[in-house]
Amino acid sequence: MHLQSWLTKSVDWPAGRCMLHTVSRSVSAVFGRLWPYLSHPASITRWLTALSFAVACGMLALGTSILFDLRTDAWHRSEQASNNLILALSRDIARSINLYDLSLQGAMAALTEPALAQADPEVRHMALFDRAATAEYLGTMMVVNARGDIVAQSTSLVPTPINIGFREHFLVQQRRPDVGLFISRSFEGRLVNDPTIALTRRITNPDGSFGGIVEGTIRTAYFRDLFANLDIGPNGSVTLFRNDGRVIMRRPFRPEDIDKDLGNAETFRTYLTAPHGHFVGTAALDHVKRLYTFHQIGDLPLILSVAIAVDDIYTEWWRKATGIGVILLALCVASVVLCLLFRREILRRMVAEDSLKEAARRLSFIAATDPLTGIPNRRSFEDALSSEWRRATRAQTSLAVMMLDVDYFKSFNDRYGHPTGDEILRSIAMCIARAMCRAGDMGARYGGEEFIEVLADTERAGAFEIAESIRAAVIGLAIPHAGSPIGYVTISIGVAVARPLIGDRMASVVKAADDALYEAKRCGRNRVVLDAESEATLADLETMDLTGVHQPG
Repeated sequence: MHLQSWLTKSVDWPAGRCMLHTVSRSVSAVFGRLWPYLSHPASITRWLTALSFAVACGMLALGTSILFDLRTDAWHRSEQASNNLILALSRDIARSINLYDLSLQGAMAALTEPALAQADPEVRHMALFDRAATAEYLGTMMVVNARGDIVAQSTSLVPTPINIGFREHFLVQQRRPDVGLFISRSFEGRLVNDPTIALTRRITNPDGSFGGIVEGTIRTAYFRDLFANLDIGPNGSVTLFRNDGRVIMRRPFRPEDIDKDLGNAETFRTYLTAPHGHFVGTAALDHVKRLYTFHQIGDLPLILSVAIAVDDIYTEWWRKATGIGVILLALCVASVVLCLLFRREILRRMVAEDSLKEAARRLSFIAATDPLTGIPNRRSFEDALSSEWRRATRAQTSLAVMMLDVDYFKSFNDRYGHPTGDEILRSIAMCIARAMCRAGDMGARYGGEEFIEVLADTERAGAFEIAESIRAAVIGLAIPHAGSPIGYVTISIGVAVARPLIGDRMASVVKAADDALYEAKRCGRNRVVLDAESEATLADLETMDLTGVHQPG
């Protein structure tokens, strides 16, 4: 009702109020029907158990989602870091090579000057080789004629008499006029005792014939030192390739890897599919699975690759995932254990409550039951009579009370003993219980050898009939009684019938039944007597054969 009122007051427009009113009534009806099931202790324990596991699963699902997000973030960070790193390296390498290429082009331009051949050797040397050719990691810059002989070099005014006509970079420029800037494989130079690569450009004669090359060398130590301080993880790698798959430099550095041909490797074939990109592959040199980021260096025939080992990418993530996972698992286990302990405590309390209810029921039964005969006691009779009296008062129906007493019971106990007398009382109680067929009827032990019954909605004739059936049933037991004139155990019954009104005393009908019982005793016992206020005439009593003696059998 509170939900319904709140929802109805929250909306002012008629259609909305009508809709919310219908929804709130439906929700209230559903909860009203489900609440008895949900509030049951057994249901509560089941719901608690289900809730604990749901919370644990929810925590695990949330934690797993967070961990996978962290894993994805770690991967994306590695991709971003690799992209930034490879761009910086590519720009550095491209700038250095382009500067050196400018020196080569300057030397070629100087060679076209006619006056240069007549100039002083020192002037000619300065014109051919500028200061860029003397930078760190740069080797000898030289001019080679068409036969492969060095005719000028940056390190000396007098060229070294060496022929390089067999070198790859000389032969390529000789055979391919359109090659432009060519970068050679790594080789051990004779002028510089260190692995180097050569950058060459073709000298073309005015008639278009091959006139030699201009060559500049770069020590591969430049690339090794450039890659040395990069943070790429313990299993990462940085590799500089020519576009034919030849390795110029690689980190981690191993001398045997330099100038190795990886043109047929799967990873290198992937480099040729696009100018830049990234993918996951296994290295051909050390068979480590890595995240590869590659980039073609400007317009140069070079490809740079930065590869971070997959295990290194997830190393930090695994450390975090382990810590978070342990904490989540501990929390989930703790929540489940606490809920199970709580459930066990609830079950224990339920068992204890059931035990208390059973004990209370037993105590209530004991308090309401006569211990000898097993039928209700006097207190139960008084409660039942009070309830039926109020009902009869409201409905304006009649109510009958019967008082029953065993005839000559004292002499029976004196002759046969009290245990036998107790058996007689139990047998009579069974006869009374069989006669109480309706829900509103009840028979009880009143005290000693006296019994009392209440009959709801019963008139005089019906009450008399039931009383006669009980008396006949006791005679039918055929229990010998030498102290009785009949020779068998009999009973006397007094019956009172009342139609109570508001203000009438309940005790009056009991007293009337007791008076009728006294009258039955006075009239000779073994009979049923109606009280005087029940308007039973003497002719009625004679018709009812109250004085008749029924022999057993």
